[in-house]
Amino acid sequence: MATLDDLPPYRRATLLWRWAHQGIACVEEKVYRAEGRPCRLPTGETGGLGPAAGVRGDDGRVHLVRAGLMVCADAQSDDGWVHRTSCGWIDRGAGPEKWKRRSVIGEASVWRSRECEWTVLGVGAELDLAVVERWERCPFGGPHWPPPPARTRSIRILRAALVAEFGPDCQLCGLYPGEMVDHDHEIGYVRGLLCRFCNRTVEECPHVTGCPKADYLLRPPAFRLRLLYPVNQEWRTKESTLQRKIAQLGFDPFEGLHSRRADVSCRTNVPTHDTR
Repeated sequence: MATLDDLPPYRRATLLWRWAHQGIACVEEKVYRAEGRPCRLPTGETGGLGPAAGVRGDDGRVHLVRAGLMVCADAQSDDGWVHRTSCGWIDRGAGPEKWKRRSVIGEASVWRSRECEWTVLGVGAELDLAVVERWERCPFGGPHWPPPPARTRSIRILRAALVAEFGPDCQLCGLYPGEMVDHDHEIGYVRGLLCRFCNRTVEECPHVTGCPKADYLLRPPAFRLRLLYPVNQEWRTKESTLQRKIAQLGFDPFEGLHSRRADVSCRTNVPTHDTR
């Protein structure tokens, strides 16, 4: 059976750091129990179905279409693409009110809800997603909509290089568009293009091997491109958080491990054209 010490040093340190509040024994248990149970990835019918386009519906919104499927719909019927949602509100006796996180539901208040369903038919030709305003989008397309341009030129260049080499989809789940330029925090090289969900959870993988996330971390698809993630764009942990984590574990799991030097060049090994 795999143990925490079977993981590469940097992955072991990362797991301990992420779960420091639960203690070392809990992290060791996670690795032990994960044996033979690969991490779950998002699933769906639209992964790898080619480029997406927008189509204006008879409801006035622009809907996302991939390979003939309307991504934001629950199902297709003879009347069109079926959309469903649940609406909820508070009734205090003076008409419906929108529920807010801090709303107090007293004795005279009633929580009401309603299931809504409608069908949508596409009208007109397909639209280039680059010209579709956010307010025009059907909100139920969610993470299937292409991401907005990165805020900085350096990340735009990296993302464009990854899309040109591997395509626009997440390189782990293949379901959602890739948005986040994932990189190795130890040496700085870009690992691949991931959706927000996969980027957030990939380093929580407790498997040595035999799992899509572990295999991705073991053999990152973009390593052969030798792209460096810019140092000045990396997320920095607050000093108070650093000290709290070290206190919870009783030691610094990264002590003695190689890390990026502060003077690593922020330039990337990609063409210098602007992808705005």
